[in-house]
Amino acid sequence: MAYLKSNDLFTRTEPERLYEHIPKSIVIADHLLTPDNIGALIRLADNIGASEACFLGNADDHCQSKIKRAAASSRDNIRWYFSEETDLQKIVSKGKTIVAIETADNATCIYDTQLPENVAFVVGSERFGICEEVLAQCDMVVYIPVPGPTRSLNVSHAAAVALFEWQRQMREKCRIMNDECGMKAKTNDEAFHSAFCIPHSPSKYRHVFFDLDRTLWDFDAAAEVAFERIYEKHDLKSLGIPSAHEFHEVYHPLNERLWELYRENKITKDDLNRTRFLKPLEHYGIHDTALADHLSEDYVYWSPRIVRLVPGTMELLDYLKQKYNLHLITNGFQEVQDTKLSLSGLKPFFETLTVSEEVGVKKPDPEIFHYALRKANATASESLMIGDEMAVDIDGARAASIDQIFFNAKKEKAVGKSTFEVHNLLEIKEIL
Repeated sequence: MAYLKSNDLFTRTEPERLYEHIPKSIVIADHLLTPDNIGALIRLADNIGASEACFLGNADDHCQSKIKRAAASSRDNIRWYFSEETDLQKIVSKGKTIVAIETADNATCIYDTQLPENVAFVVGSERFGICEEVLAQCDMVVYIPVPGPTRSLNVSHAAAVALFEWQRQMREKCRIMNDECGMKAKTNDEAFHSAFCIPHSPSKYRHVFFDLDRTLWDFDAAAEVAFERIYEKHDLKSLGIPSAHEFHEVYHPLNERLWELYRENKITKDDLNRTRFLKPLEHYGIHDTALADHLSEDYVYWSPRIVRLVPGTMELLDYLKQKYNLHLITNGFQEVQDTKLSLSGLKPFFETLTVSEEVGVKKPDPEIFHYALRKANATASESLMIGDEMAVDIDGARAASIDQIFFNAKKEKAVGKSTFEVHNLLEIKEIL
């Protein structure tokens, strides 16, 4: 028997395939006291393939650097955050069963309890456990039997036992389902692969969801032309701005940051539209809010009317339309995205359009994907999401249990994992 690195083993056995068939779990911790335990839970949530880890309490009470050190590389692999919200229904997405890991009077032994597929696990603080207010909101309470003389488990150890017992039960459920379908494996190795590593089959897809900007619509190319037009119209050269291209170079990173804040609901649509031009003007010493408003109005008018598509867009859509139901999910503004679709000729290809403004949440929130699925009358297991942003399109779809194609046109090293990855749109024809 020879030692084998974990990455080599898991590349071969693909345990993550289990999550193509069950929803991802969530880990919630109630007011943990030590950064080591917080970091350990982030690492554990990453290990198990959870969609996120939420820590009830104030982030300012903790040393972030110690947490990140304990979490190691997992700090960049999974969404984790602090929340002072105590209403678990506002944290946990609809459909999840909230399971407390606690020694309460109504708790059942975890090994004798059928755990739900769509689950959020809650653990308590090192000193006080789960508070009564949080415990009362849980749908189930399970305990872990401890036969040794020390009867309390470290919080990260307790969470690990619970999460991997849940994973074991899900694996067994997959095995039983496969056996019932007449696919019973003949050897232990085959049983493992059959029950835990169900192969992906592209033919299962019926619905394909696309992001719009920078996936099909060449956002940057259209923006460059729009900037040239507003530069000329408002004679920005006379104000000391050397060129439309340089103005756009200053604008771009500021705009990206503002969109990030907009996705996080930290600024409004109006804040974004005004500030994204006010800040670049201020870079050149121009403090003119009226001009910023005019530039924003003209940009919003021109940017969707300058049709620029990503190479391969029409050929790919012509190909896919014959085989799949096509849909769009976008964080853009409703009126802007409608204009793009109408003027570009893209509209006839798509059966539904889901815009964040109508849903009230933005990608990567799983709820916008669930909303789009309902609108398309589709299920997650038969759907595929295609997008260019790992943290927005791919991570969001994964959290909603939807397979993904990461359109990595710049061939950048991505922080995260996707079902597939392509570098140009026409490569998708090889997958579908």
